[in-house]
Amino acid sequence: MTYRRLLPIEDSERGGTGYRPSALDVALADVAAVVAFHARPLLRANRAILLNTTTSTEDHARRLTTRFWMIDGTLAQAHLADRRDPLRRSLAAMQTGAKVLLGEMIRRWPAYAVPPIVGIFTDGGGVAFSSEHPSPLSPDWLTRHQSGTCPTTTFLPFAPDGAWSRLIGPVANNFVH
Repeated sequence: MTYRRLLPIEDSERGGTGYRPSALDVALADVAAVVAFHARPLLRANRAILLNTTTSTEDHARRLTTRFWMIDGTLAQAHLADRRDPLRRSLAAMQTGAKVLLGEMIRRWPAYAVPPIVGIFTDGGGVAFSSEHPSPLSPDWLTRHQSGTCPTTTFLPFAPDGAWSRLIGPVANNFVH
């Protein structure tokens, strides 16, 4: 699996090149941390492995669609019991951050190449997107990532033992002799 970092590597990681992340990129990482934090209770409550939030680039109001990737590889919509459900606050806070990240993604795309739908995804730890396959609502989106044919760009790195890392990591073949 190929990863690209949206945020530049810190000076100490580069061997003293003097390259530092911009204030905007650091702010986006902070927003991504908020998205991941508020996604955790939503993922648990929906028994999902990934949460994705998308928007149509042609929709100037930037309405969001939030779906969950389930363990069986299907997409499901969030189910909130009623208007007083405490998860509504988590969903609202997560979507507020997602709107910022998606808006910045769309702004950075060349005008002639903006895809019709873009989205971010999180496992509650990291947050990323895929510029080569930008809509997590596509039926083959997860399969493309699991096969390693579709690189991702991270806003916030995923934990090595998190759901995303386990989904895309190499499968250990256990042989019993």
